[in-house]
Amino acid sequence: MNDTPQVSRLVRAAIFVSDLEKSVRFYKEALALTGVYARGVLEHKVGHALVGVPQDSVIRYEIVKADELNFGMVGLFEVKPSPPPLRRESRGANLGEGCMVFFATDIHAARDRIVKLGGEIVCEPQLLAVHTLRQLEMTCRDPDGMLINIIERPTEDWNDDVAQ
Repeated sequence: MNDTPQVSRLVRAAIFVSDLEKSVRFYKEALALTGVYARGVLEHKVGHALVGVPQDSVIRYEIVKADELNFGMVGLFEVKPSPPPLRRESRGANLGEGCMVFFATDIHAARDRIVKLGGEIVCEPQLLAVHTLRQLEMTCRDPDGMLINIIERPTEDWNDDVAQ
């Protein structure tokens, strides 16, 4: 018998944002996360403890997703009064920083939507060629600075291994 506790695949990333409506629009329109898992105001005191904010803070949220599965979601959380922003280098990676990775069928169209919706381009689309892997990739930041990597792939290849 295996007594090792099991861990699921990633359920969701949670991002603290300065403007919930702006961020929801960005993730829905730029990254096509048009499904909604949940939205509302987090009122339970344990929620405040889990987030690490004072009990009198107002926490509004919307959890968006790409499809019917309840995995790979992005939870957007707006806390008022706002916590302090992270100090980081915006043009590159920072120690301890996360980066979400998404596939797109047209990286240039995705790039244009990202810019239109307030995202910042860190690296324009480039051809990445490693071993037998050849694909266009880019990196950007969402309106609050979250690092995002976009990989161009046709939808029929989205379930294939990423590394080759």
